[in-house]
Amino acid sequence: MELQAHYSVKANGREVAAQLRDRIAEVRVTLRTGLLSDTCYVKFDNLGSLPITAPQGAEDLEIGMGYKQGTGDNSAPIIEMGKYSVGEYQLIGPVRALELHGNKVLWDKELKTLKFKSWPSPDDAPLMLADVISDIAGQYGLSPCIADSYQQIQLPQIEQSESDMQLLSKLAEQHDAFMKIVNDKLIFMNKGTGRSLSGQPLTEVVLGPKWLTSWVLNAQHYKSVGEVKAKFYDFDIAELNTVNAGSDSPCHILPYVFADEASAQAAADSKLNQLKRSHKSVQLHTFGKPDIVAGGVVEIEDVADEINGRWYVNEVEHVINGQGYYSYLSCEALAE
Repeated sequence: MELQAHYSVKANGREVAAQLRDRIAEVRVTLRTGLLSDTCYVKFDNLGSLPITAPQGAEDLEIGMGYKQGTGDNSAPIIEMGKYSVGEYQLIGPVRALELHGNKVLWDKELKTLKFKSWPSPDDAPLMLADVISDIAGQYGLSPCIADSYQQIQLPQIEQSESDMQLLSKLAEQHDAFMKIVNDKLIFMNKGTGRSLSGQPLTEVVLGPKWLTSWVLNAQHYKSVGEVKAKFYDFDIAELNTVNAGSDSPCHILPYVFADEASAQAAADSKLNQLKRSHKSVQLHTFGKPDIVAGGVVEIEDVADEINGRWYVNEVEHVINGQGYYSYLSCEALAE
């Protein structure tokens, strides 16, 4: 691959890559689905005779990556990887280096604070999943972005004794959702679909033998299930009942007893989807592809029958250093 990697690093809006390009040893960006924050890492050679000023308080880094494609630095195309708050730095010696670690989202401290709250769900005005998400988002100045498939889901009464972040995480797990805070938006959407909230396909990148440097397929047969059962307690008849998702064998039984039928059914459906996706996964090492994003789709062509096809990107790490530009992907099967 005769491509020359190119990147942009801005500190508080000012380009530093041009001034310190010979001093930047590595730039790394990790993009994830889920609540775990996207992160960045920048390593500088910190010469004793020309030390780089360490961050003072809150500073922001903006990272972009791409290839020169025969153009100069100023006109080379760049794909923006996001804006990150520098939450940690390290000074290293005796071979001097300065390492900056950034997070895309430093959540409001209150979002992590333990709360005690009752969310009633009377028969005449049942509690809606979308209302809980919107209510919590509004408390922190976030705009709720909720997929249509979650708009009409009813919830039983919730007695919250956990942080808002933990409650949102639990709801996302129960309903097989991708939940993330990005650019002042609280996103709650279907996981593993490769589609945006508007229903449009996310970025899809084709990878063939010339781009892949290595790959590993993980086939976990113990996760291959055809049916999931969940139990709930029916208080009207004082009886333990069961609901199911799917009808093939083997069968997986959830070890919890849910408060009502709707919660049990949602949990069974969610678990079946999760297990179907995670039955097979691939780890890919490719030459740098800045247009690959977490939550997007890659299509593998002409490599091996077992991995050819479309895969959902759970996580991607883009790295530019002395060895070149590479991308490391963790993918799972697309939802049906």
